[in-house]
Amino acid sequence: MRINYNAPAMRAHNALNIADNRVAASLQKLSSGYKVNSAKDNPSGYAIGRRMNTQITGVGVGRQNANTGISIIETADGALTEVHEMLQRMNELAVKGETGTLTTTDRMMLNQELQQLKAEVSRIAKDTEFNGQTLLDGSFDLKGYVKNDMAIKVGYYSDEVLDKEYIIDSLTVFYDEKGKIDLDQTKASFVPGTNFPKGVEISSVGENSVTITDTKGFEMTLDIDRYAVRSSDPDVVVLSNGEELPTGDYTIDLQLAYDAKGMIDAANSTVNLTGADFPAGATPVFDGNIIKITDADGFEMNIRVPETGVANTTENKTVNISYKEDEVSYTGVKIDVTGIGSMDTQIGANEGQVLDIRIPTISLQRLGITGAEVTTEEKSADANVAIKGAIAYVSDVRSRLGAYQNRLEHTVSSLDITNENMTASYSRIMDVDVSEEMTYYTSQTVVEQAAISMLAQANERPSQVLQLLQ
Repeated sequence: MRINYNAPAMRAHNALNIADNRVAASLQKLSSGYKVNSAKDNPSGYAIGRRMNTQITGVGVGRQNANTGISIIETADGALTEVHEMLQRMNELAVKGETGTLTTTDRMMLNQELQQLKAEVSRIAKDTEFNGQTLLDGSFDLKGYVKNDMAIKVGYYSDEVLDKEYIIDSLTVFYDEKGKIDLDQTKASFVPGTNFPKGVEISSVGENSVTITDTKGFEMTLDIDRYAVRSSDPDVVVLSNGEELPTGDYTIDLQLAYDAKGMIDAANSTVNLTGADFPAGATPVFDGNIIKITDADGFEMNIRVPETGVANTTENKTVNISYKEDEVSYTGVKIDVTGIGSMDTQIGANEGQVLDIRIPTISLQRLGITGAEVTTEEKSADANVAIKGAIAYVSDVRSRLGAYQNRLEHTVSSLDITNENMTASYSRIMDVDVSEEMTYYTSQTVVEQAAISMLAQANERPSQVLQLLQ
């Protein structure tokens, strides 16, 4: 028996510490409800659980985003419901305007209502918003651009149109005596191998648009600015409104001198109006990089030429500018389809898990009723055809939005199921089984109490040596 070092007491103390730590760990699990409270409890399980918790949280936010998307679609569709109703009323007015029993005064009253309805369609398209974002003005429609002609804009293209560059070799647009595009005479040729599918053709025309389609869903609508003035030089831009110009071809010979900074030196630059269609008294004047061509009778043409060139050099160029009222020709039209612009709705927890919601543009031009009126029987008949086309367009837009809403509702249901199953998996990793843990806690408490009792007994053993010293 020893006095200085009580080895049994030390062993009892160590056992007590172990039992106390186990009781403390069990208490933490029971009080928190988690089986894994820190990385030391289950290193791999902790890492998996944290990652799953992030996924579960992200899925929950994705579900909220999907529900928000449904609300956006319901807002847009609600506005389009009124547009549909107004188009139906316009159709009634057009049908009524076609009858010969109406007087001029009657037609003017019908036309006033029609114009007000058109104005309201424009207002709804402009003012329908969700969270400060306009929905129907094309902000969330797919974008496309014409690179080399400001007179043509991409109005619409279908989902089957791939994100590429398309080139139209030549496009000739004819206008009839009413100023509308003539489908039979409007022609286009497409450059082979420039991404247009085989069999594309101009299938229909609007007031100021042509639509190119094939039999497999490819559809592209180009808006044509009839009064745009075209230049043979892409660097020379005509700024004046062609509607104010007489029909004709205008040829200009330019000799541009650039100073030491590469800017136009007007004093040493010359402009010769060689085109026969210029008025006799037309005079060009430099104003920076703008050439203003005017005469005393009101003719005005403003063109912008490249301002920055190579320092201390001259450049000669001949520019052909054409404006024809009944026939407009375009060559080498380069169309860039971007495939961007739709509303990206994040519906998942990970990057790229998005649903692109495309809300097509609603405007009088897109509906094809910009010039609709019922002041005569003939114009009423034309308006009748145009309004029916507008009704079909809005119906197609609403059908698309309905499909998006159905898809989002399925998405919400899918996310709910995903969230449920992932939460169950997370629970199996992280949550404590209270009944099992309580059994363990009880047993460890007994062990701890036994350790305390034995430590007291071990501490008493050195005092027994005193009996040997008596």
